[in-house]
Amino acid sequence: MLQDIVSRYIFSDMDIFKKIAALFIINASLWGCTDNKAPEYRSGVFLKDWLLLGPLPNCPACDATDYYHGDNCQGFYTDFLTAEGGERNAAPEVGDEVRVNDSISLKWVSYHSENTKVPLAQIMKPKDMVVAYGFTAVYSPAEQKAVLAVGSNDGIQVFFNGKKVHEFHGKNGRWLQPDNDYLVVDMKKGRNNLLVKVDQGTGDWGFAARFLDYDSLTTAIRKDTRKYAALKLVMLNDVLEANFGSSNKITVLNPGGKVTMELIHEKKGIISEQEVVPGDNVQFVLKGLPDGFYTVKATFPVPESEDVITEAKYYKGTLPRHPRAKRIRSDRTVTDANGKPFFPIGTYGAPPEEYDKLRDVGFNFVVGSVASLDEAQKAGLLVAVHINGHDIQAARDTILKYKDHPAVLCWMMYDEPGYNRADMMHIYDLYNAVYEADPVHPSYLVITNPKVYETFGRMCDVLAVDTYPIPNGIITDVGDNIALAYKQIAGDQPVWHCGQLFHWPEARYPTPQEHRFMTYITLIEGAKGMLWYTYKGYGHYLPEDAPDLWKAHTGILDELHELAPLFLSPGFGKNITTTDNNPDIRAIIKKGPTGTFLIAANRSKTKTCKAEFAPGSNWNGTVPVYHENRTVKVNNGKFTDAFEPLAVHIYKLGN
Repeated sequence: MLQDIVSRYIFSDMDIFKKIAALFIINASLWGCTDNKAPEYRSGVFLKDWLLLGPLPNCPACDATDYYHGDNCQGFYTDFLTAEGGERNAAPEVGDEVRVNDSISLKWVSYHSENTKVPLAQIMKPKDMVVAYGFTAVYSPAEQKAVLAVGSNDGIQVFFNGKKVHEFHGKNGRWLQPDNDYLVVDMKKGRNNLLVKVDQGTGDWGFAARFLDYDSLTTAIRKDTRKYAALKLVMLNDVLEANFGSSNKITVLNPGGKVTMELIHEKKGIISEQEVVPGDNVQFVLKGLPDGFYTVKATFPVPESEDVITEAKYYKGTLPRHPRAKRIRSDRTVTDANGKPFFPIGTYGAPPEEYDKLRDVGFNFVVGSVASLDEAQKAGLLVAVHINGHDIQAARDTILKYKDHPAVLCWMMYDEPGYNRADMMHIYDLYNAVYEADPVHPSYLVITNPKVYETFGRMCDVLAVDTYPIPNGIITDVGDNIALAYKQIAGDQPVWHCGQLFHWPEARYPTPQEHRFMTYITLIEGAKGMLWYTYKGYGHYLPEDAPDLWKAHTGILDELHELAPLFLSPGFGKNITTTDNNPDIRAIIKKGPTGTFLIAANRSKTKTCKAEFAPGSNWNGTVPVYHENRTVKVNNGKFTDAFEPLAVHIYKLGN
């Protein structure tokens, strides 16, 4: 039966798996899993010696673009070890063979990790849409309870001494942290077998595991219960999603215990109640429910102790906004200290020692701390200043102290409040506190998830949208999300584009063509400022690690400075279609002080096309194509041009 299941979804390129043994390059150490060779249990020490088996197919039919974990991950839910007694009873030795079907046969291979994690993405090929096993054994001098701490990227199943003791398989995967999850296990005297199964979509992939002393850890958790019993809410369109005790650590106090989640309206009382395992998301649909304050109450029972109770609030409806910060005009442009509008062009990851270089290539602001203000001023740059968004009073004190510094551009209140499930009312109070302390400089938020634009986008003066589609997202989302943000936020807020100039672990950078497309498609949709993540950091240094992309980027910065008067002019421009209404071509005509321009982009990643435009009255002549050293002919008010995939062309129609 296993063979039949696997044969239905195995990768079509069978040669890849036939060659796995040759491609699976590891640092082998002849470590076995017999009783006298199993390492002895030691609290807090990461397990570094493993037997590994893989990669095995997980979801070969899945598209890496917009990929989510779930039932589609057939490999994650297939027991590939059935012929060897099953995953629960696995006790392999080095070199043991596992035959999946007639075409796939793998051997358990030993691996010694040099650090806390086992980096599967660096060890195995192929490394996308796959799953792998790790096995080790630990010797315990006596029967005892212990806490097994595991981390994984992405999903993980854990089997210990013949039992399945844990599963995590979040829809969006997760980053690998050394102790993502805590699991209470009963160690036998002598050898204890541990098997982990880790699945992978794309990008980074790996796992980590260690044992922690049960008594010490439970004592520490009881002393600081609130740290482990956090209740986080986030509004995703019409659904209020709640998560209690994330990372499953609170369960150490009551293994197998469940948390009761109640949705309570300020006037109507309890609306809904659900019971789940701590760490699982609970969704309350608010569509059709009355406006007002809601409380989510989480109750987790702890034997021989008081219940752990946590509450968090959410407001359904439209909260009032404060007046527009003085440095933002009604046309959504930002002004300097002299009231002169300017087009913000900035970057994250900017070390002060390179501020002069960043200024010279065309940046006019950086994201930094108050410690960077003086150096930025010397270099002629402004700063989007990080404040302590977790402590409102500390944030207020910082702003009062530095608000008159000439290098302040705006106050960055919080990073990714939707992704990090920040308390909505806390962000709202922070937003008002920033304005009370400084009504001149705008407050700033950067948001990834479009589902929270409406919630958190209304709680800032400037909203930056960071859509990072390369290589597995949808590149056209970059522009679509700018347009969506404008639809969902209130009033006269500017939306800035926070672009991708980095690569995810085990992935690639954007190409220069992709970068140019992402920049201009956001300008077509009305972006009133630009910044990018990241110049230096996240394990890379852009000028050295991606010199072609850096060269293309500096060229774009030159263009942005030249075209800044156009983008600072009022309005978003007039939409224009091709004469055949080609849906792949997105274009606007916009008039500014330096002339009238038609900006057009091909949204297709694969199709080349010819686009004909009829932008005005009947006339004949030529139109220059901006920064391409060429012209196009105009006949009777129409002109045609070729568009490669993701191509952008800018035409100057007249003064």
